[in-house]
Amino acid sequence: MNKNNALEKHLLTRCYSSEARIEELLSTRYSITGDQKPSLLLVPTGQDAESSKTKALLHQEKTKTIDESHKTKKYNTRMELKNYIKNTLNNQHKVIKKIQAYNRLTKQNANKKPFPILKLLEHYSIPMYEEFIPISNLWQDYMQNLLFPSANNKLPSLISILPKLSSADFHGCLLTVLKSTNRLLVGVRGIVVWDTQHSFILCVPRTNDSKEWNESKQVFTPSEQVGGLRIIPKKGCLFGFDVILPSGEGQEEEDECIGFTVIGSRFEFRSVDRSGKKFKNHNVDDIL
Repeated sequence: MNKNNALEKHLLTRCYSSEARIEELLSTRYSITGDQKPSLLLVPTGQDAESSKTKALLHQEKTKTIDESHKTKKYNTRMELKNYIKNTLNNQHKVIKKIQAYNRLTKQNANKKPFPILKLLEHYSIPMYEEFIPISNLWQDYMQNLLFPSANNKLPSLISILPKLSSADFHGCLLTVLKSTNRLLVGVRGIVVWDTQHSFILCVPRTNDSKEWNESKQVFTPSEQVGGLRIIPKKGCLFGFDVILPSGEGQEEEDECIGFTVIGSRFEFRSVDRSGKKFKNHNVDDIL
């Protein structure tokens, strides 16, 4: 046995206890006819050309991460909401057209039957103002906790209130259009369904509750009879809303509230972007 085999023999002693077996393995390790074959046979595995391409050592397969999945779900949710609003506005337009056609046909008939407005609203799934009142109540609780964090429910200073209002969430707020370059929008009020960058999408009430001065009104426009969703642009409008004071600050007969005014042209930001924006006090000449 060659002395150069000492290391190989030492390694084989870890696996075999028989000296004869070790000698046999050492003598036949390079033999073509022995148990140990000195050659390595490679056969094709049948992979396609795309998978057999040479790839870099730092190459990583692209997998759908959690962030991408979240973005996809967020995009799908936003698109579903946009489609719902678009379809609802189209259905409201259909109901308004039906009311206008009915009024033209029965204009000369004094004994005309009442138009089945409620049946059509249910048929076209027009959202009702009453369905969003619980959301408005939740928003009032949210604003009370935001503006009155202390236990004594004292009204804090305006310096501390205004930054909180500018970054607050207005979904569920009951807004009223105080002034507008479009006179038809003045007096419109409703609960905020979606706060977009350039507009408020409101769910407005019907008939007498559509505007403050409609309480004693007897005849209403087709749009006031339908209610539903209204898109109010922020630019060129002044909005007002009230925050009910906590019970400690309220009156005995009815709740006391404090009113605020929103300049729509200064609110043309998404709610998520507005939460991190700092509003500065400066003179403005283009409020309306």
